[in-house]
Amino acid sequence: MQQEPVVLKIKNFLDKYKLHGKKFVIGFSGGFDSMCTLDILSRTDVQLIAAHYNHGWRIEADTEEQHCKEFCEIRGIEFYSGHAPEDLKHTETAAREARYNFLEQVRQLYNADGIITAHNSDDNAETVLYRIIKGTGISGLKGIQPVRDNIYRPILDCTRSEIETYCKTHNLSPNIDSSNSDIKYNRNLIRHKILPAMESINQEVKNSINKLSELAKLDEKIINEYIEQITRNVLDNNRIIIPEFIKLSGALQQKIIYNLVSKYLDEYDLKKIKECLAFISDNCQNNETKKKSLTTDIWLAVNKHECIIYKEEPVYSNEILINGCGEFKLGENVLVIEECIKAPGKFPEDKTGIAYVDLSKIVYPLTLRQGRNNDTIKPLGMNGSMLLKKYLSGRRITQYKRKNLPVLACENEILWVPFVGLSSNIAVNSIPTHKLYFLAE
Repeated sequence: MQQEPVVLKIKNFLDKYKLHGKKFVIGFSGGFDSMCTLDILSRTDVQLIAAHYNHGWRIEADTEEQHCKEFCEIRGIEFYSGHAPEDLKHTETAAREARYNFLEQVRQLYNADGIITAHNSDDNAETVLYRIIKGTGISGLKGIQPVRDNIYRPILDCTRSEIETYCKTHNLSPNIDSSNSDIKYNRNLIRHKILPAMESINQEVKNSINKLSELAKLDEKIINEYIEQITRNVLDNNRIIIPEFIKLSGALQQKIIYNLVSKYLDEYDLKKIKECLAFISDNCQNNETKKKSLTTDIWLAVNKHECIIYKEEPVYSNEILINGCGEFKLGENVLVIEECIKAPGKFPEDKTGIAYVDLSKIVYPLTLRQGRNNDTIKPLGMNGSMLLKKYLSGRRITQYKRKNLPVLACENEILWVPFVGLSSNIAVNSIPTHKLYFLAE
């Protein structure tokens, strides 16, 4: 029997990216796309946590959450829900950022391998068209990526029609988001007004836009391969070496800045890029670092040696005393310490914000705070100690991020820097005594 198109495409996606047997958090609104994706994946060998984010903006929001929970209970799928803060701005951008932050927190909580979202090919066409309207380059024309960092989109090649047909065939009852028909939102205006008008000229306009997206991906790959060859002395991860950067042509400078900005901002245009270049030009001879705000928390910093784009976290002057297990809040961040009941089959990487440790020889109290100038750390695998400042520099943590980085400390000895690394003093020799994980609230 021939497999349904959506089922086959998801199977091919799992095969292509070698995702079988892994654990994923899936964004589950309960709509057609996410319900179809969850229903199919629940019949595969991947482990799933369905994460529902309730914005609370519509009167049916709580009913939809309950519907999602019941759907998961029937199928034996782990369900986790979260609610948006009351002061969250009612904008598409704010909603998207809050939703992705929530999904990442759930991923960390469950130590999952990645996040799955249910974007489809229609979404991709709408995204590309939106970026064209706003003003974009080749990078923007690429549209939505099937894999970006730890986010996977297994139905990106599926049409909305294929997804709806699957739901109907399998008697699924998705939530119907009433706001999807409100054309005051740009995406809905494109979906319900602009694309239908374009279809009067070309019935296959969505396919044409998606083909444009594929061509842009190929062109971007070629361009980046070329840029990588000639800018090896210019870029050090996200850090631009200014003396080398200013030797490049204006076009290459613009492309480098464009690539860096796109890592932090979903929506960007040529005007923003030119503003960044002008700021660099005005300040690249200064010994003192100058900063420019790109958004409320994204900054461009420049001096005669380097230029970086970074996200600035709030600075907290207080410190939290820790005398055992529990949840400990520092600003908007929460450290959780719990006894380890069972050792993991595989220890998580440093960047996950989760650590299994041995606290049996540690003398309380500990403190959760920001790092200080006289702090030292005994890096995992090393016999001696070193200044925390030198350690973070070696791990390529820029000076702009160091001042806001939370640490778990015993007096001035650092035991753990979440998302960066552990001290040998709490390394596990045989069996961990505790599990630590760090979340942004």
